[in-house]
Amino acid sequence: MKTSLRWLSSFILVCSVVIFFSVPYIAQEQGSATAKQDDRALDFTLRDLDGRNVNLSDYKGKTILLYFMATWCPECRRAIPQLKEIYSLYNAKGLVLLIIDVMESKEKAAAFSRKYSLPFSTLLDEEGKVYRSYGVGGVPVKALIDRDGRIICWNCRSFDNLLAKQFEMKAR
Repeated sequence: MKTSLRWLSSFILVCSVVIFFSVPYIAQEQGSATAKQDDRALDFTLRDLDGRNVNLSDYKGKTILLYFMATWCPECRRAIPQLKEIYSLYNAKGLVLLIIDVMESKEKAAAFSRKYSLPFSTLLDEEGKVYRSYGVGGVPVKALIDRDGRIICWNCRSFDNLLAKQFEMKAR
């Protein structure tokens, strides 16, 4: 009796592990919309802090940096100086930097934007629809999108070289 119980427990454990690691691949095979490098960026519409609708497709033909974040996230706050530096280097060359504030109120996002004097747009994903459609599992997440609408960097630590290449090509 104890042997069959151990066998059953082991079988259940193995099946659980197999299912746990298979679910992402099964979902991907069935066409779930999760973003990854080399995918085409999914279009979306979100409101900015001024209440205007912003569509990702409005920036067709431009290099776009999406930064999914939340005001409570310490790593997100630490990244602000780097994002400002990137913006100051590449904005005049055509870079669009969009902060996507995930599942927070307009008031929190606006206070954060004022506190850190953000020079780029903050979009409100209050219900997390874009967050989920891009398959973001937590914040922060960065996505660099080329002028053809392809994600060329999904949550890369550094994309300085990719940005430089994007704007070198444009100059030619």
